[in-house]
Amino acid sequence: MTQNPFLQLAAPLRQQTADLLRAAIVAMEFKPGERLIETRLCERFDVSRTVVREVLRQLEAEGIVEMIPRRGPRVAILTEKDIRDLYELRGVLEGLIGQLFAVRASAAQCAEVVALTEQISGSLEHLPVSERTQLKDRYYHVLLAGADNEAVERALRAIHSRTELLRAYTLNLPGRALRSVEEIKLISDAAAVKRDPVAAREACEKHVQAAYEAAKDGFHVLNQVSGE
Repeated sequence: MTQNPFLQLAAPLRQQTADLLRAAIVAMEFKPGERLIETRLCERFDVSRTVVREVLRQLEAEGIVEMIPRRGPRVAILTEKDIRDLYELRGVLEGLIGQLFAVRASAAQCAEVVALTEQISGSLEHLPVSERTQLKDRYYHVLLAGADNEAVERALRAIHSRTELLRAYTLNLPGRALRSVEEIKLISDAAAVKRDPVAAREACEKHVQAAYEAAKDGFHVLNQVSGE
């Protein structure tokens, strides 16, 4: 087999493979409900069956893959209730992150949030969704670091993993990207500029509520695409 050029020796093979499979699922190369056949994954990523099984267990723990008795693994299917539950919890957690950032973040972290907000705002017209998502991931990374609460960070990352497909899709909905940028500006102003924990929490909660409304629209379209 030809060595996969995307796999770099610097990172553990399992994590690299998990990242590649997760990205393929988000890109809809594997649709919700589609079976994940171990032999095909071994060939695609040029790894052993042991690595594939470890990756599938990891993604199952993240809620991206689900194991079906007597049928094996498949891409997880989110229900409307799943989405509601996840976004309700995400709203609480991100609100807390905004509040804690306003209180605990360093001046350097605040400056980085402001700079990233400007980059996100300027990326609307010339960057594809994948690169805009990467910028937003960097923004979240700084917010989480400034909030300095590892338990909340772990819980929030798990939710983001489960909603990654919806998140990528909703940024393509008409007007959603622009509204998202305006919401991020409000978060940055409250948390990093004014250092107002109450306003920061409210801005984060409103951002998640708007994302939930977009996710509901995305859910119905994705179900049509996947044939569910």
